[in-house]
Amino acid sequence: MPSPVVNFALRGAQALFSIVVIALSVTLIKGQVYKKDQPATFGFSVFVGAISLLGALLGIAAHWLDVLQSIIGVAIDVLILIINLAGGVLIAVKLKGIDCMSEDVLERLKMKNNSLLNGGCYEEKNQVYCRNTVILRGEVLNSRCKENQANSAFMFLTLIVLLAAATVTFLNMKHTVKLGRR
Repeated sequence: MPSPVVNFALRGAQALFSIVVIALSVTLIKGQVYKKDQPATFGFSVFVGAISLLGALLGIAAHWLDVLQSIIGVAIDVLILIINLAGGVLIAVKLKGIDCMSEDVLERLKMKNNSLLNGGCYEEKNQVYCRNTVILRGEVLNSRCKENQANSAFMFLTLIVLLAAATVTFLNMKHTVKLGRR
């Protein structure tokens, strides 16, 4: 097993980033006024945060459970790493390169038409109305855009932590086998 300090530091960062992902995702869900129009991306983001938090707890438990110090622990980290990659890329792709701080008319139009940002839409008399597209709610579009970008960024940060944790576990596993301790 790698140094307990290294393991706890990596798993602590993983847990912290996971909690941030869950919190941002729940905030975005709560800001979605018209629930039937809610993007599945938000639910997947909560799943990514929850599974990453569970992985952090398993990583901490690996300090005491030998079975998690093997290829099983590495496999769990890699699986959660792939899930975080999928979540981060999904949000980045759905944002379509929107500049959250832009006041440009075309950028604002992209924001208004983006399901992650507009708060949900409904149709009435052949006219589509979206929660955050009225003039007085322009700052909400910017805020939701930044929250989505942060959500994606924290998934990528979790990915980096998981890559480090899997590498440390794998190297320790090879070192232990080489010394004949298994």
